[in-house]
Amino acid sequence: MNRLLLNDERGAVTVDWVTLTAGVLLFGIMVIYTVMNDSAGYLMDEFEVLNAQYAADAIDVSALEQQIDINR
Repeated sequence: MNRLLLNDERGAVTVDWVTLTAGVLLFGIMVIYTVMNDSAGYLMDEFEVLNAQYAADAIDVSALEQQIDINR
């Protein structure tokens, strides 16, 4: 009986496909994780620059508002 089980290869293709599919999915998840982590750091740097520019522009606008007489 054990010989029959060892010589039976009917499920081997299914096992191969499951293993290959799991490997491809794992590789894809690793690539996505790497890209997302690199992108997050880059985006945070860009947002800091934009936030500093926005803060400088807001100060310039408030100074300009003080120079213009709104109640004319």
